[in-house]
Amino acid sequence: MSKEKSVAEEKREQLFFQKKNVWSTSNDSSIQSFAKEYKDILDVGKTERIFVRKMKDLLLSGGFEELTNQTPLKGKKYFRVVNEKGIFAYVPGKQPISSGVNFIATHIDSPRLDVKPNPLYEDSGIAFLDTHYYGGIKTYQWMNIALSLHGVVTKTNGEVIEIHVGEREEDPVFMISDILPHLAKNYKSKPVGEVFNNENLDVIVGTLPFQLNADEKDSIKLFVMDYLHQEYGITEKDFFSAELEFVPACKARDIGFDRGLMAGYGHDDRCCSYPAMRALMDTKTPEKAAITLLFDKEEIGSVGTTGAMTHLMEVFIEDLMKQENNSVSLHKVLSLSVCLSGDVGAALDPHFKDVFESKNAAELHKGVILTKYTGSGGKGGANDAHSEFLGSVRSVFEKKDIAYQVAELGKVDVGGGGTVAGYFGNRGIQTVDVGIPVLSMHSPQEIIAKDDLYELYRAYKGFFEEYK
Repeated sequence: MSKEKSVAEEKREQLFFQKKNVWSTSNDSSIQSFAKEYKDILDVGKTERIFVRKMKDLLLSGGFEELTNQTPLKGKKYFRVVNEKGIFAYVPGKQPISSGVNFIATHIDSPRLDVKPNPLYEDSGIAFLDTHYYGGIKTYQWMNIALSLHGVVTKTNGEVIEIHVGEREEDPVFMISDILPHLAKNYKSKPVGEVFNNENLDVIVGTLPFQLNADEKDSIKLFVMDYLHQEYGITEKDFFSAELEFVPACKARDIGFDRGLMAGYGHDDRCCSYPAMRALMDTKTPEKAAITLLFDKEEIGSVGTTGAMTHLMEVFIEDLMKQENNSVSLHKVLSLSVCLSGDVGAALDPHFKDVFESKNAAELHKGVILTKYTGSGGKGGANDAHSEFLGSVRSVFEKKDIAYQVAELGKVDVGGGGTVAGYFGNRGIQTVDVGIPVLSMHSPQEIIAKDDLYELYRAYKGFFEEYK
């Protein structure tokens, strides 16, 4: 005979918020299947350009058409690539665009090492490519790990040459050396920032001279440059108009005996970008127009023509509005729109509990994160979503039985961070951050929970389908 609940127990269930473990309430095969799809994308799409290309292929396979300068046709699904490093996609709703748009906006850039414009040099028998780190990194994490090189070189005749080295088994990889522990005695008492200097993130690219047994000046540099010229037809001056990135050469891998977690490079923020695009593709006929926006440059302030501050987003929407014969202004449409800013949050790490405020910290396997505000130092730079909008988003999530939690990024005045949310708020669009928890954020191997990833897809799809 079951024991009856006490009044207090019933009240707790009624009044207290209890986080749900996603895996216990979701379909295991769906979680694993979605994680496999994502891992395949993550392993290939390690830079913005490659990721955009993969998303374009995905959209074309789903019946989307690329939006040109011609007037779009009513009722069709469109996308637009933005300078090869961003992509916007649209599904028409039952209501016209003039009644507002439901946006999901994320970013696809991740911390990495960018090759400098004049990078190649030789020192003590080793040739290096000099780099400038991109985004927030811990310098020491990028030393003594295998790196791959990706990017493009544009010549003065307009020819664009692609370079991809280090991902295939037969490829060489690249590496930054570190001091051996036997000689590190004098370094151990120094601050980390002095020992691991960002200016010294120079990547080893060669050690053999152009001619064996020759001892000529810059002979190793000449070997590297001659190889690049023979392989790609470039000279040293072509580095001036190149975009080359060193990223971890590792593949995404399951973690633990239970395979519940996944390690990979670029979870921040591709673990939001892929679910956002898949959710849009799988949304058939939403009530309102649905748009997924994948931006570049979030890690350095969302600037430039591919960042969230770009007005190319407005151009895309204006082009879509051409199919409607009405006099509603673009600004009016934006004021009637809402947005989920897809970005990750910090997962509670039991080894570093002192920087978290446990009541407002995100946990793995507990679903998506609603983050009312980010920023730092008294909410500086935060979007700070309005109560009414938060309530309406919660309503959709609860209707679709989405597991969600609320979180801040660490204790007050301990840390802080930013997302693209503020740039949508500045446009008059109601916006809130919705992402998932990440361990080891901004490291070469970040960690997420597979069930959180799948729940985020469900949350984004539910938002597109249900928010009115």
